Amino acid sequence: MRILSVLLCLCLGFKVHAEAPAAAGPSSPSARRVERALGDPVRVRTEGGTVDGRLLEIGTEALTLDVGASRLLQEPLPLSGVQELFVRGRHTGTGAAIGATAGGLAGAFLGMFFCLFGEYSTVNSCAPASVLSALGGGAVGGGLGAFFGSLIFSWDRVYERTLDGPLALAPERASQEVWARSAGRQSWPTSGQFGFFWSNALLFGSSDYHPERSEVFGMGARLNGLARIGPYLAVGPEVTLHRLFGSEERVPERFVVSLGALVRAAPRPSLLTPSLMVGVAGHSLKTGSYSLGAGLDVRVAHGTALALELHWHRTFAGHDVDQQLNLGLGLRSF
Repeated sequence: MRILSVLLCLCLGFKVHAEAPAAAGPSSPSARRVERALGDPVRVRTEGGTVDGRLLEIGTEALTLDVGASRLLQEPLPLSGVQELFVRGRHTGTGAAIGATAGGLAGAFLGMFFCLFGEYSTVNSCAPASVLSALGGGAVGGGLGAFFGSLIFSWDRVYERTLDGPLALAPERASQEVWARSAGRQSWPTSGQFGFFWSNALLFGSSDYHPERSEVFGMGARLNGLARIGPYLAVGPEVTLHRLFGSEERVPERFVVSLGALVRAAPRPSLLTPSLMVGVAGHSLKTGSYSLGAGLDVRVAHGTALALELHWHRTFAGHDVDQQLNLGLGLRSF
């Protein structure tokens, strides 16, 4: 009877051991992925919530994060409570693929379209031009897509407790440079944001001298890519294109292209994020202007927000149309 009891206990022990997940030890793939994130921004999900910060130190029992506040996280996160761990990645490859595909298709179409305007041109004779245009469009689109993709971040999961088992790591500290930046409260590295907006434009001014051109309406798009230079500031280029509506007398130039620089001030992104903006720009109307703006972002997904912005422009020198209002609705990605 005693022998049967011993055998039964052994069988139950083997069964429980077989069902328990293997620990993610220092040599496991998940542990190596976590260790490679040392010094980088990470997201840790624990039983008590989610913490974002820079991984400063890995211990045998806890992780030390700089959460970007006025001090380091006082109590390191115990490894036993870590449920998931994410590292921050970029969409450079995805952006390049999307940009190359869109640019190639657009290049092929435009190459064929403009070639067929030539006398005696046929589809067969324009095929080489279409192919060359597609290659050029793909190269340009891929480069632009890679650039804007590098400004868009995502969280990639490298550890999950239910799949990888308990997390066990070898002790390691980030470099002194990383610790020095954290001590200076520069805990969040430079990142970027990309915005695309459908834009309405109302041009007005100088009605005393040119009443027939006092107000002009236009529609178009606005594109900007900003790099963060501090906790609350981001700066970068912005380009806009508007098509103006009206008679040729009122609107001698149908399309207005603007290229400038924009500075955006906003708190850390949340469900509702207000912002203030200032900028300068040069326009195809041979004028320059400065602008003031305000906006409100509504987060629709992680790293993506629906944005509403209003900008007021004023030209530096006298012009028939010396003021402009832009109302834009679009998406902003971080």
